[in-house]
Amino acid sequence: MKYFTILFVFFIFFVNVTAHSQEAEEHFYFHVNIADADLFKIKKKNDGTFEIINRKDRKETAIYEAYNVFQFKKAFPYTDRELLKTVYIIETDDVALVSNLKNKFAKKYTRIDQFYPAKDPFYPNDYGTTSQVENKGNKHPSYDLDQIQAADAWSITTGNKKVVIGISDSKIDSLDPDLKGRVSKYLVYSNATKGITCSHGTNIAATAIGRMDNAYGRPGICSGCDVIANNYGSFEKIEELVAAGAKVINASWATCSLGGKYMENINERINEYYDDGIIIVAGAGNGTDCNRDGIKIGDSLYPASFNRVISVTGTYLGNTFETDEVFPDKEGNLMTKSLKNRRNGYFYVEEDGTLRPHEPEKGMQVNKAIDLTSPAIGYLLGNDICGEEAVYGGASSNAAPYITGTIGLMWSVNYCLSSYEIETILKQTSEPTEHLNGNQIFVGMMGAGGLNTYRAVKMAKELKNPFGNVTFENRDFYRFEFTIRSAPNMITIQNQTFREDATVDFKAKKSIVLKSGTRIAPNKNGFAKIAIDPTIEIKECEPSPPKKYGSYKEMAKTE
Repeated sequence: MKYFTILFVFFIFFVNVTAHSQEAEEHFYFHVNIADADLFKIKKKNDGTFEIINRKDRKETAIYEAYNVFQFKKAFPYTDRELLKTVYIIETDDVALVSNLKNKFAKKYTRIDQFYPAKDPFYPNDYGTTSQVENKGNKHPSYDLDQIQAADAWSITTGNKKVVIGISDSKIDSLDPDLKGRVSKYLVYSNATKGITCSHGTNIAATAIGRMDNAYGRPGICSGCDVIANNYGSFEKIEELVAAGAKVINASWATCSLGGKYMENINERINEYYDDGIIIVAGAGNGTDCNRDGIKIGDSLYPASFNRVISVTGTYLGNTFETDEVFPDKEGNLMTKSLKNRRNGYFYVEEDGTLRPHEPEKGMQVNKAIDLTSPAIGYLLGNDICGEEAVYGGASSNAAPYITGTIGLMWSVNYCLSSYEIETILKQTSEPTEHLNGNQIFVGMMGAGGLNTYRAVKMAKELKNPFGNVTFENRDFYRFEFTIRSAPNMITIQNQTFREDATVDFKAKKSIVLKSGTRIAPNKNGFAKIAIDPTIEIKECEPSPPKKYGSYKEMAKTE
């Protein structure tokens, strides 16, 4: 790896006491399973807060009386799942409320999960059974959409037609209500009626770009984006999508090698695409032993493992909260399963509470090329309409289109973002996963974290705000590149670390603020450049005609 000189360009510490004092009070949001909540008497007071009274327990009532409760309601009022029927949303301005309830009534208050909602989330009428509104679509819980905060992201945008998503896959059903008219151009169309050639492409397309709010099926992440589709399995199919105008390309397929003697040329071409603002997103694969040595962990598949391709592996959901279910296997070993953001589905529970993955070699690909994780489980529209037995599930193929659709939303709110900025935002706004109990053996091979679509779209939009504050906080990165060169106002870094092989290249128009808890300490393989550039302007960017690249094989002839 190259050696980079560490360079700190003059930056401004900026403190505005007046503005800080006028900030609204912070509110905290929790999902909590509450047993026997029907015993509560709930009354809204004149100041907008809620009075929560337990008719049979004065001590519990006293805890609620000591704090402000701004929201207390069922999280999933339309669900038919028993576990979700007892989940409530609690909004307060003091986290001690939930802490005290848990301490005093441990069996009653379980599966506590803090979340960060948008002000007005948008739930389409085909969201699934975890919707906040009446669901008229598929009859499965949308834990996948809940986890990435899709409804919150859709309060910002549901996509823009000028963003063209390319899908390299098998058949995409052109007659299904979720997809009819959504694909503006089929470069190749297969009319398969059964098997994976019938279902796979439709599964991927439905997740990434399916029609939204049509009382059918499932909502696509970027239902407002334009779409072109092609076949899969070779780099030529990706080239054809680029030539047709694709801005972000989903490749939910993986092979141990790609291009033969032309692999280096393919990597150079992908770098060129990336620099020109075209991103390829690829599924990392599903436990393939490419090296044929009996070890699958760490093996690289393509196109996911090419430089500048966003490589995605999947994680399990179970539900939106960590389960406390523990059960014995046939030998009497304690086990648990389906934990949020875990790579494996089943775990042994050690005496000290440590989770040890069951059959760690089995499962979705993990390697050093992975950039992000996203949900691998969800409603599979293609399986449903093609007559497959399993209509709820998935693998790394299904994880990729969540990222692809999210990139579509990001460019919908800010088409001027570079590929470097898109990837930086996705990684910074992701949820840390590799150090979760049960994932530790995969440290260095699960990427930056789990996708959060809402936070990514929100930061993308902030980079168009002339008074915006792009904030990097609460993460510790020891690798990856982080580039923001177009902040139109300020960047704030707080309680954040960039160390070891991490690189930082930040540029803002007015100020870059380093607050407490910030540590920027790259090694000789990294660098840090922090600069003020008064010439940064907010622009409206539009698509340009597709560039003519020529074949990657022709590159070899000219060398």
